[in-house]
Amino acid sequence: MQRIVLTNGTFLTGDDLTPVAGALAVSDGTIEDCGPHVQARPGDHVVDLDGGFAMPGLMDAHCHLVYRDVADPYDIELRKSVPQATVDAVHNAALLLRKGFTTIRDVGSRANIGVEVRDAIRRGDVPGPRVLAAGRIVSAPGGLGDFQPSHLFEHAPYPHSLAVQVVGPYEAAAVVRTQLKDGVDWIKVGVSGTGFNPLCPAERSGLTDVEFHALVDEAVRQGVPVVAHAESADSVRTAARAGVASIEHALFLEDDALAAIVEHGLTISPTLSMYRAFAERGLEMGIPQVIVDQHRRTHEHHVASIAKATAAGVPIVAGGDAGLTHFVQGSCAVEPATYVELVGMSPRAALQSITVNIARLLGIDGEVGTLAPGMAADVLVLRRDPLADVTALADDAARALVLQGGVVVS
Repeated sequence: MQRIVLTNGTFLTGDDLTPVAGALAVSDGTIEDCGPHVQARPGDHVVDLDGGFAMPGLMDAHCHLVYRDVADPYDIELRKSVPQATVDAVHNAALLLRKGFTTIRDVGSRANIGVEVRDAIRRGDVPGPRVLAAGRIVSAPGGLGDFQPSHLFEHAPYPHSLAVQVVGPYEAAAVVRTQLKDGVDWIKVGVSGTGFNPLCPAERSGLTDVEFHALVDEAVRQGVPVVAHAESADSVRTAARAGVASIEHALFLEDDALAAIVEHGLTISPTLSMYRAFAERGLEMGIPQVIVDQHRRTHEHHVASIAKATAAGVPIVAGGDAGLTHFVQGSCAVEPATYVELVGMSPRAALQSITVNIARLLGIDGEVGTLAPGMAADVLVLRRDPLADVTALADDAARALVLQGGVVVS
């Protein structure tokens, strides 16, 4: 590959995003060097950043590639066929890359679509970010992922749903092995209900303790990390004590659960911007009234919980949960600004939540997540300083350039 040199820019380097003026050199897809001493050589491809600001490529820790213009579970599971969901996932992968997302974690898809799109991107068949994928969400009858009324699929689980239903500890353990056979990187489990499913609200348990612990124990034995959807206080506590890798949402966070999270070194992905959007403008987004009412009821608790976790030093990772009507894929870029506004996070910490913190959670922080020599040249260049104005991340007009592995995307 031709050596690339980005000149006349400010580069946010290392884990703490220290601004360094000068140039950044890329060789064979990795960062060679960065600083005022870096010079272009004859034959280099030189890109003048015109005073722009370069940071690590964005990451989304809570993505569903199959979500595209959907308002409710009916849209996700029934209105759209599996072939349409596959097309949507391929479309979304390319869109996210153009928006500066160079790595995502897909935390639940239909028909193993996330895994297949991951592999297609790796082969070079389609464009997209680096993907680490879960399979179908592990749920139970009446739990998080049991979205449809019982009379539609009486005693015969819908095979094309977003979730797989398990009954008892043996099925819970077996689904881990099945999903590993099918190539997943993560196991996603619904420990509680959600405001997005009126049939299983946030405070309801999604699995029995026996089922949940059987799943986690098998995942630990097999060496695959678990990401847990947990909104209620009891579910957050249960997930934290079980030692999952990350907890999603954490709407209700009590002190003992927070202590367990800190003790075990767990990470929280709040997806706060999407939940806020539902609470504040869900009706104008086309979201059903019953779902909007659930999110209005829990929003203040959610903000308080994430503020408490942030103050306690819990690693926070940005997740979009996007692709819903009027909260499009790529809206994860709004999340850092939401942290600054609502929970008092510093702009630097907010930028870390969408870069290096996610890389650490995914176990790939030796490859991506920072601008440093030897790291993959995943770079987002902005026309505004994101340390001064974190809203620049979500502003299409502020985006000047995206590199993935040293290849110019846009």
